[in-house]
Amino acid sequence: MTLTGAGEPERLEGATVTHNFFKVLGRSPLLGRGFLPEEDAPNGPSVVILGYGVWQRRFAGESAIVGRSISLNDVPTVVVGVMPADVDFPYHSDLWVPLQPDPVRFNCWCFSLIGRLKPGLTAADAARDIKAVTDAFAADRRDVFPQVSKEGARIVAMPLTARLIEQVRRPLLILQGAAALVLLIACSNVANLLLARATARRREMAVRCCLGASPGRIVAQLLAESVLLSLAGAAAGLALAYAGVGALRHAWSAQVPRLEQAHVDLPVLLLTTAIALLSGVLSGLAPALRGARVDLQDGLKDGSRGTATGATLRMGNAFVVVQFALSLVLLVGAGLLLRSFGRLLAVDPGFRAEHVLVGRLQPPVARYPNDTVVRGFYGQLLDRVKALPGVQAAGVVSRVPFTRGNPQDNVEAEGKPALLGEPVKVANIRFVTPGYFAAIGTPILRGRPIQDGDVESSLRVAVVDESFAKHFWPGQDAIGKRFRHTGDTSSTRWLTIVGIAPNVKHESLDEEPSLQVYESFQQATPFTMYLVVRAESAPEALTAGIRTQVAALDPALPLYEVQTMPRLLSGSLATRRLTNTLLVAFAATAMLLAAIGIYGVVALTVNGRVREFGVRLALGARPAEVLRLVLRHGMLLASLGVAIGLLGALAVTRLLRDLLYGVDPLDPVTFLAVAVVLTATALLASWVPANRAARADPLAALRSE
Repeated sequence: MTLTGAGEPERLEGATVTHNFFKVLGRSPLLGRGFLPEEDAPNGPSVVILGYGVWQRRFAGESAIVGRSISLNDVPTVVVGVMPADVDFPYHSDLWVPLQPDPVRFNCWCFSLIGRLKPGLTAADAARDIKAVTDAFAADRRDVFPQVSKEGARIVAMPLTARLIEQVRRPLLILQGAAALVLLIACSNVANLLLARATARRREMAVRCCLGASPGRIVAQLLAESVLLSLAGAAAGLALAYAGVGALRHAWSAQVPRLEQAHVDLPVLLLTTAIALLSGVLSGLAPALRGARVDLQDGLKDGSRGTATGATLRMGNAFVVVQFALSLVLLVGAGLLLRSFGRLLAVDPGFRAEHVLVGRLQPPVARYPNDTVVRGFYGQLLDRVKALPGVQAAGVVSRVPFTRGNPQDNVEAEGKPALLGEPVKVANIRFVTPGYFAAIGTPILRGRPIQDGDVESSLRVAVVDESFAKHFWPGQDAIGKRFRHTGDTSSTRWLTIVGIAPNVKHESLDEEPSLQVYESFQQATPFTMYLVVRAESAPEALTAGIRTQVAALDPALPLYEVQTMPRLLSGSLATRRLTNTLLVAFAATAMLLAAIGIYGVVALTVNGRVREFGVRLALGARPAEVLRLVLRHGMLLASLGVAIGLLGALAVTRLLRDLLYGVDPLDPVTFLAVAVVLTATALLASWVPANRAARADPLAALRSE
């Protein structure tokens, strides 16, 4: 609805709801009251409940707003309440008005129902009851609503939470899984470092035992040190989380739904503390147990050298293998999603998005009472916009690709009526002016586009896409063929196909082709339309000029949702792009941790074999041979981890199938590339301690022994 009379006109997103809507949600207004039953009757009074944001932004949070009359769509409307700041359901609503259901006006399938289940019942129980009601409704009204008599028309019941998060649930679960893998890798890495530290403290532990410390006391001390380290790391991580979440909100909230609500709160703090404590115990348990089982004689005699025992080395090796296996699983998942995203970016959407600017308009019924007035307004606006410097083409359409809402209707081809029990065919319906196809950059493959002569008094025409033509007339030329909307039985309402357009992606780049129909705006005129303008260069530069032309025709009519077509296209990929970005960051962190882990193990091995390397070099071994000996150990661990990780990735990547486009979950290129990268990383991490061992001075090594 358009708010006027309180500063500049502003377009507000709202919802029409029944009077008990907020009662069902379990929420009450912050100010005022909810809707009354008599306000929800046909031709009832014009009342509204405002959202908190609008109340603060446009009315400065005045408590006296309740009872005041404001202008919405040029209709005086009384404010009866204000909702709390955390209530914006559905669709980030700015306001709510009574539905006032009228069977004459609301003869459509355009409502969503929300119900609160009785105790002990489930969504499946509700679905069965709703199906019974729907079937009875269809049986009684086959002649009035033919579409409900066909299989495929049904009401779907699901939990509200599932409906709200269905598009982001899988990506969030994948990110949670990735975070868990990074945590496990970090824990094994810290355990490795603590093992090395415990080796260096063997003499200290032996002295403590000689002075009467029990193994349990030593385990408790080492675990306490480990937990303190993890808590310190958690504190640093929380500081990073505050900054990171803020950066994410700033960069992505305009594109990712409800990301602006993400924040670090008390439950997150408690969970982080619990995970830190658990991680500290898990990371320090094995080193603590190993440190408590010190041999007193060997510890007092050799502890100063910090030489690792065989058991310690074996445990460290096992940790490195685990790190590499988990890292490979994470890297393969990230690689598959990146390759999929690349394939998605290469998809032809059916139009040329560059240099295109779109904006939305909805003339209010009070000042635009009929189709003639609406057509006159849009005709004048297009003439003015086309005359602006830098405009190549302009048109209007009832719905632009990658915007919310998708008007549809059931259709049937002439001579091919749907049989009883056969699913009806549903097509997306768009109403366009002659300049739309040139403005959006969609070519006409055969026939012609909508033209100026396609007016209300002339032959009803339509342009359809290739999917529509192939479905109804496979192997034939659809030009000149006729179809109609299923519920329209008038013989004069047949539409003649005059052009064939390519399939256009309207919801997402990976969607399956759907049936598209483009009808003449002069023959069927919606109120809400999108203005589409193709610019010669930067489309944003045209925004001010277009707003000026709209204001010249109607100062109280706002042009809203103004943005470029590339931004709309990019917005449809925002969730995928954010998921990929975070997953790549997790994978890079995992690879870094794995590299640190193998470096630590190889370095520990080198330190423990100082005498051996000294003897080898003193007896004539070449440095290159020592280098190969050390590298062989590191590469053996890495290869074992990569092999185990490949087996794990074969199982885990199947969970990504629904998120991939044009890439097989078992894509051999990705698996091979990740294995090579991880192996090369292990080689580089092992090179440094191996090179140090090869350059050791044999006399110094023997003298230190």
